[in-house]
Amino acid sequence: MSRILTLLTLLLFPIIIHAGGIKGSVNGSDGEPLIGAVISIEPIHKQSIVGMDGTFRINDLPKGDYTIVVKYIGYKDLVKEVSVSSEGWVSNDLILQVDAIQLDEAVVYGTKERKTAESARATERVSSKVMTVVSAQDIELSPDLNVANVVQRVSGVSLERNNSGDGQFAIVRGMDKRYNYTLVNGVKIPSPDNKNRYVPLDLFPSDLLDRLEVTKALTPDMEGDAVGGVINMEMKDAPESYSGQLNLSIGNNTLFGGNNPFMTWNTGGNMTSPPSWNGVARADASDFSNQHLLNQYKNYVPNIVAGMSIGNRFMDDKLGVIVAGSYQQTARGSESTWFDTGMLADGSTSLDNMEDRNYYQLQKRMGLHAKMDYRINQDHSIQWYNAFVHLQNDQVRDVTRTRTWGSYDPINGNAGEMSYVTRYRSTIQQIFNSTLTGQHQLNPWFKADWSAVYSKASNSIPDNAKFTRSGSMNNWVHEPERIAGRSALTRRWDYNDDEDIALYTNFTFTPEISFIYDTEFKVGGLVRNKNRSNDFEQYRFNAGNRALVKGEDWNDITDVDWIIENPTGVNYSPNRYQSHENIRAAYGQFKFDFSNRFEVLGGVRMEHTDIGYYLPQPTNEIVENGLEEMNQTYVDFLPSIHFKYKISEKSNLRSSYFKSVIRPGFSEFVPIENGDTEDDWTEMGNPLVERTIGHNLDLRYELFPKGMDKFMIGGFYKKLINPIEYSLNRQAGYIMPDNYGDAENMGIEIDVVKYFNKFGISANYTYTHSSITTEKAYYERENPDDDTSDIVIRSALEERPLQGQAAHIANLSLLYKNTDAGLDVQLATVYTGDRIHSLSAFYGNDMWQRGFFQMDLSVEKRINPKTIVYLKAYNLLDNAYEVEIRQPINEAQSYFPKQGDVGDNVLVRQDFYRRQFLLGLKYNF
Repeated sequence: MSRILTLLTLLLFPIIIHAGGIKGSVNGSDGEPLIGAVISIEPIHKQSIVGMDGTFRINDLPKGDYTIVVKYIGYKDLVKEVSVSSEGWVSNDLILQVDAIQLDEAVVYGTKERKTAESARATERVSSKVMTVVSAQDIELSPDLNVANVVQRVSGVSLERNNSGDGQFAIVRGMDKRYNYTLVNGVKIPSPDNKNRYVPLDLFPSDLLDRLEVTKALTPDMEGDAVGGVINMEMKDAPESYSGQLNLSIGNNTLFGGNNPFMTWNTGGNMTSPPSWNGVARADASDFSNQHLLNQYKNYVPNIVAGMSIGNRFMDDKLGVIVAGSYQQTARGSESTWFDTGMLADGSTSLDNMEDRNYYQLQKRMGLHAKMDYRINQDHSIQWYNAFVHLQNDQVRDVTRTRTWGSYDPINGNAGEMSYVTRYRSTIQQIFNSTLTGQHQLNPWFKADWSAVYSKASNSIPDNAKFTRSGSMNNWVHEPERIAGRSALTRRWDYNDDEDIALYTNFTFTPEISFIYDTEFKVGGLVRNKNRSNDFEQYRFNAGNRALVKGEDWNDITDVDWIIENPTGVNYSPNRYQSHENIRAAYGQFKFDFSNRFEVLGGVRMEHTDIGYYLPQPTNEIVENGLEEMNQTYVDFLPSIHFKYKISEKSNLRSSYFKSVIRPGFSEFVPIENGDTEDDWTEMGNPLVERTIGHNLDLRYELFPKGMDKFMIGGFYKKLINPIEYSLNRQAGYIMPDNYGDAENMGIEIDVVKYFNKFGISANYTYTHSSITTEKAYYERENPDDDTSDIVIRSALEERPLQGQAAHIANLSLLYKNTDAGLDVQLATVYTGDRIHSLSAFYGNDMWQRGFFQMDLSVEKRINPKTIVYLKAYNLLDNAYEVEIRQPINEAQSYFPKQGDVGDNVLVRQDFYRRQFLLGLKYNF
């Protein structure tokens, strides 16, 4: 940490030191700061750029008379004489006038500049709803490579991470990922997830974006299934003239190399489908090749980021085209320790097993983006957008499992068993979206727009192989690895796809009403048909009754004569079903702006839902209960109202209310047990689970003092009716999703950006409190006074926060932007406080993620007007990601590796992801 601070000091210190000179501000005639205006001092030809706060400083000017020349596109040049004394500052506040040009019979097509940080601030200020915008300019300067890591910088947003530490899903205002949805260019996209509807945000490369919008209060023209918020990715648009960018970087992950080479296998040898999918009724062990399941080791696997975009306008600027592509290869992983825990009769937590887990994960992320727009005339235009994203994640999980039969004895040891498990898993996720959009100004007060959408998402896990070997252990000393009859090899295939066909229509009326400054009426609708298909197959193998010693009887998986246990495969799973979800929606919306000061936006949205499933191969029990198929229909009316009071040209006061509906996940209502769970209790879908209704209140004050500065403070309150939570159904013997009364979620957000010419601070903090009461199980003696009586399971109500909700979330970024020197530096820190990681069926036994800091660094240096070099560094602090159960450990448990002192909470999991670095080049043409 001290080295990082020293480096930043050396970078910034020479710029801090200065003598006297000329300083001041540059504004347009409307009072807006002209950030980026060029200041020239003549006749010495010294230049400066107006900083992010709208001010400039020119240092070290000798005593004398000078001429200030100010230039900014779209404004008349300003020339002013000034005298400088031998010391001290000369202040000048300069105002430029708009340069108006008269055009005779010229057709001018106007476009909004949406890539800049200035545009993002303007959108936040004038928007009718509570939202935060991250511009392409800010994204480029951040350390983040995918959308998930970009969105964590937004106030009130935290991330759920995968096993390699990479962010995947957004948690907005403490609301779990089920309570948010994702858009591309304002259109909802399907999810490749095999059970749920939320979209993994790490699929999307950040360099394909023009901006990222996070809306936290829904309006009637938005789909109504969000409580936390909506994440909209606005993709790159065609430029007004020929331009493009090439981006290339290479880097390293310090986790791999030396004593820890990167482990992989021949992924090209994965079987694309099991024998049963190829029409074979019964499979034999000889039908499965094992040759590719041999460990391969690499001392260096480079991280590579490459991207290119190119765009132009043709046919007298009527046709705009942009094509962009991105490729990212990142080697990630973790050094992890996991503990198996259980619940004892006295309510304490048992520690039985410890696993040393090493994850080796190679991610190959590709994104293609193409957009065409055709301006038929000033009143009519069409756009055709196509996008394809592909993520292949090849992961090896290598586990050494130590099973201790009881508490660990630090003196005499404890006889037990060692087992070794290696899992080879490739996950391939894809999303394709094609959207045709039309915009039509039918007359001065009436316009219409429409979108026809086709989307398909798929998720494939081909040939997921898990190789288990057993051995023995005494006094924690490893004996030779052994494979016995109960050791196993499993091979499984998962596939699902989600196909959407949708049509959006909107009609906007803007009649003139004498006593209202601005009026807008809007009506529209949505039709979407979603079809989902899931499939699953698994085969199990064993080595017979022999005990084979590694090094003597076998050396690798190909030396074992495997015996197939289930030659017909697996015929049921929640991952084998077909489902549909058809939505019909209509809305009416009004917006009144009174005297350009007080704005009211409101209306109501109606959503009709038709949702159901079909099981192609149900079990006898399911058929007997009539659950082989299900269909539900319901209608929800979702009102909303938003108020905005413009206190001044630079400040707003907002308040809003909206109602929303959250539908169950796709597998949550399918009544088949989950065969892939590693919990003590089997997970089962629940066809009786109901949708969740949310009531949402917001209040926010906004101030935009000057330049890029902003200050926002607000509060929110959310009431959830029938929230969906997982708990133990003791009668059925399953962990099941169900509805548990009502829940509350409330909090406060503060968001601040402040620039001091070239230096800046961006900070936000969110405090969230939520509460829900659910039924939990606990063990107890049938006769509490008799230690020999039978142990029974009882239940009790427990109050807790919502899963995934952290009480404290904070971001702090230190910024330095020196346009003169072509230097940009950002040191970004994010903190996520304690939150429930996993819910337990037992009272007081939930797993909590401990508070987590992450620090990243980004440095960009402009070599010439077209070329930039940059450095990005991730996870500089290398803090451990830890999960605990808030039960005290006893003396025997305190001797376990990595556990704390007696009375500390039980450590369940500890992950180290190490640091990553990228060095790159951007070239603009």
